[in-house]
Amino acid sequence: MHQSGVSDASDEIGIDALKRRNWLAIALATVVMVFSYFPYASSFTTVPGGGVSINPALVGIGLVVAPFVFVALAFISRNPKAPRRVLESMVLLIGLGFTLGLVAPVLGATAAFAGGATLCLNRPDVDDVYKWRVGASFLTVVYTFVLLVTVTPAGVFAGGLLPLLMVGFADEYSTWAHGKKSAAVQS
Repeated sequence: MHQSGVSDASDEIGIDALKRRNWLAIALATVVMVFSYFPYASSFTTVPGGGVSINPALVGIGLVVAPFVFVALAFISRNPKAPRRVLESMVLLIGLGFTLGLVAPVLGATAAFAGGATLCLNRPDVDDVYKWRVGASFLTVVYTFVLLVTVTPAGVFAGGLLPLLMVGFADEYSTWAHGKKSAAVQS
């Protein structure tokens, strides 16, 4: 939408092209995330007697591959601030991932990847994108937590697949709401 309030077809084509590019980034980054998240998640095992055993090699693999998730999201989606967003996401991975990781390591990884996707994915030029992305990230973490408490394997699986997808769905909703608002203004 232009400053004068008039929308033209090139804006819609631009948003559609951006959405396609973002979904490509999400798809490829999710594949990379599987190679970071699941070794990390499987590194924490319960030993007889209730203790937890940690495999440092698997933790290391998860941490080494994690930046490539953010690199794929930022550069494939053509985020104009890609290098900065990747670095911010890595700080978020360490801060948020370890903080929530004290509750459950899988929950920390889920929150960190969702937060990183919120920052790295190129944003469509519509209102409230970050509000919806943060909301989707929060709901993903809550949903994963509920699953971890009730059906642990499903929680681990959801935490490995949902963070990036939910940010993509938040963008879809933002652009849909923007289109509805633009159509209402024009009529």
